Amino acid sequence: MDAVSDELLHADIHDLKRGYAEDSVLDTYTCLICGHQTEKGIVYPEDGMFYEAEKSMRRHIKQEHDSMLDYLLSLDKKLTGLTDLQRTLIGFFHEGLSDQDIIAEIDGGSTSTIRNHRFMLREKMKQAKLFLAVMELMEEGGKNAGRQPSPPASSKSAQSKLPGKLGGRLSITEEENGQILSKYFTEGLHGPLKSCPKQEKRRVVILRYMASDFEIGRTYTEKEVNQVLEARYADYVTMRRFLIEYGFFDRLPDGSEYWVKQPRDGRKGNKDMKNQRRKELVDEYMSTPRPMGVFQIRNKENGKIYVISSTNLPGTINSQKAKLSSDYHVSRTLQKDWKELGEEAFAFEILEELEPDPQAANDLKQQKIYKDKVAKMEKEWLEKLQPYDEKGYNKRPREDKM
Repeated sequence: MDAVSDELLHADIHDLKRGYAEDSVLDTYTCLICGHQTEKGIVYPEDGMFYEAEKSMRRHIKQEHDSMLDYLLSLDKKLTGLTDLQRTLIGFFHEGLSDQDIIAEIDGGSTSTIRNHRFMLREKMKQAKLFLAVMELMEEGGKNAGRQPSPPASSKSAQSKLPGKLGGRLSITEEENGQILSKYFTEGLHGPLKSCPKQEKRRVVILRYMASDFEIGRTYTEKEVNQVLEARYADYVTMRRFLIEYGFFDRLPDGSEYWVKQPRDGRKGNKDMKNQRRKELVDEYMSTPRPMGVFQIRNKENGKIYVISSTNLPGTINSQKAKLSSDYHVSRTLQKDWKELGEEAFAFEILEELEPDPQAANDLKQQKIYKDKVAKMEKEWLEKLQPYDEKGYNKRPREDKM
């Protein structure tokens, strides 16, 4: 069974049905299946059209994963609780097949048997709703059982120091802050992190403390960030992602520069300077031509390859490495081999580069032209290398499927 992301396992019903989650802090949409992200405010070109972030995410799920129902039905019965027959019948019911058509498809049974299965599935749904309500009430009771009245004014709160919108959601006293740090830094505050907490409040405390290892006002390369974080915790990729997601860090779109965000209670002048600096960095990044073209991820052990194109080769290569390291890659077979063999067993190799037009403006229209060109290059390389099935990790195009 392919790995299932924690985001999917902890998503609510609404997000599970549509296949993606919205992050109001980061202003992003994340695919619950593969981790693909789109960002609000950015327009995504595709097939000659432009789509806003949420629409682009819906198209991604349909094109890459067919539908959430298909994906959920493909999960192991240990997760869904459905037998093979029940999964088959649900698919037929969804397609609107009549009882007689279903009997013909499964080659046996009677209309009364099909009706009984339909009834049992609906009963299972009712039970699931009630069970979910019971568990939510149980957890709410557990949270309230030991809750004390609001702390007096003398009890200091670290809420004002939380970044972004977290301050409106969490209130952490200095006492809680110290207790959490002591629990997770068992060898002392200068030592390694024992584990990454799952509870959000504890995670925020840990991330805020780890962000203090970096200098405010200084920019870091991704390698430098990794080195600092790895000294604290082995899974530095996850920590780096959390620092971004929770608003303690910011970075350029291609991940070439990282910096600590100023505390929200810092001086306005510092905030304005930081925003101006970020604007300068982003403007510089956008005006600088980036390598474009096609590259492959090659398994050195068995020779299998994964071919992909990009209008930003360094950024996409970094993104592919991050997804593989975080177990969110769209190719689950590549993800499986990466997990078993390790990063050192794979090579990232550029197959062909596209030279940018030095006279062209770096705008959306030109980006669309570049995107179309590298997509054509990718198609040619896919036809040439055929990285499907036993030869590679790419998903065979629909028209090629038997």
